[in-house]
Amino acid sequence: MAYIGQGIKQGTFKVLDTSGNTYNGSNTTFSLGTQVGAAAQLLVSHDGVIQLPGTDYTLASGGASITFSTAPASGASIFITEISGAVGGTVTPSDNSVGITQLNVSDGSNGQALTTNGSGTLSFSTISTGLTGIDDQSSSNDDQITITDTAVIINEDSDSIDFRVESNSNANMLVVDGSTDCVAIGQAAGNSSFELDIAGDVRLFNSGDGFETIDFDSNRGSAGDFLGDITGKWNGTEVARISLRAGTDTSNKDDGGIHFEVSSAGGSLGESFKILPNTDVQFGGNADIGINVTPGDAKFVIGEVFDNIAGIITNDQTSGSSGETHYFLKRNNSTVGSISATNSSTSFNTSSDYRLKENVTYSWDATTRLKQLKPARFNWISDDTNTLVDGFIAHEVTAVPEAIHGTKDATETKNNVVLDSNGNMLHHSITEAEWTAGKEETPPKYPTDSTWQASKEFIIPQQIDQAKLVPLLVKTAQELEARIKALEDA
Repeated sequence: MAYIGQGIKQGTFKVLDTSGNTYNGSNTTFSLGTQVGAAAQLLVSHDGVIQLPGTDYTLASGGASITFSTAPASGASIFITEISGAVGGTVTPSDNSVGITQLNVSDGSNGQALTTNGSGTLSFSTISTGLTGIDDQSSSNDDQITITDTAVIINEDSDSIDFRVESNSNANMLVVDGSTDCVAIGQAAGNSSFELDIAGDVRLFNSGDGFETIDFDSNRGSAGDFLGDITGKWNGTEVARISLRAGTDTSNKDDGGIHFEVSSAGGSLGESFKILPNTDVQFGGNADIGINVTPGDAKFVIGEVFDNIAGIITNDQTSGSSGETHYFLKRNNSTVGSISATNSSTSFNTSSDYRLKENVTYSWDATTRLKQLKPARFNWISDDTNTLVDGFIAHEVTAVPEAIHGTKDATETKNNVVLDSNGNMLHHSITEAEWTAGKEETPPKYPTDSTWQASKEFIIPQQIDQAKLVPLLVKTAQELEARIKALEDA
């Protein structure tokens, strides 16, 4: 209740102390000595005239100052009262007018955030940059999602829970099955026999030129006939296919097995190779078999025989005038030898065409050269019977050096060797640990009576091409025959 005399200084109303302000007829902005949320919270008297908020005055400096629309005259009497609480409804603070002071908290340090203790008290505190875990509120399954600066981890406690991603039409588009330790795609749970179990087809696709694809197709053909295909495509056309078959398929292929098919440019797929359930390996059709070559009419080719590299060509000739089977050996783009067989004989041939030779002479002393040879009688060390045989010692055949291959007393050292009971090398580059473990396998990978040695020196034997001696023998026989005839004529 009001009364005559001293008025109420503070309560619902608070008289602001503005005694420090100087009114000189030019200044318009003055300090309030506090911070006010809105102009409507002030009752302002200018020389006994009540001022209209928003028209006669506004707030400045975030509510800490008042700005008059007209500068108060020098010596003006200004009386300002702050009205606590809402006046005429809800009071909205001016933009950027609420500070730490209004919140009744002490300022924190750089990077801190405002938190509550749950009992109405606000304070600044440090918040971790990463979540240590998201709990599903179960006492047995904590930290199902862990987020740190370096990783996002699901199910860090290794509980038997699933991770599942849904698509628009499939609730199990991606599943990490916690009980089977399997990643399943397109199905509810994976098979514990597989680490990746996919329901449906799989495609690897490249949207570049040609639209290359590799399809893993599990739905081709009749049920039970196809286990699946791996198909390579170019511009939408199949160019290669590997088929895994369990029975008779719709293309009338052989039952079961693994079938490899390729196509020529723009052509249809043709089977070139297959592995059948009876463990047979077959090459389909009449296709040639080759390694890095264009074999032509040959049936089997090893090596780049049409380049300057040695190679082998086999040819099973079932028709023609010769009726022979040939095994051709080539070097420097030329046939240097062959093995040929007929129904009655086998021939080992060395190329001797005159078109391959130069600097040919027919006059030379074969007899003198032959006498330099030293035939010997000996037995082989590896022959337990000690059978005596006739032959030559390689390094002694100096009269016919073209017949000798290799260097006298040559050796080579092999490391980590496995030896048989006679000291012969069975394997090399096998560590002692591998050798020990191999002997304990069932059946043993290495003989139980074998030994291991860190290194061993082995001989590189010299060899003799006996055929190189035949021309010398023939020429010597001719020379001797000529001498005999000359003696007879005399």
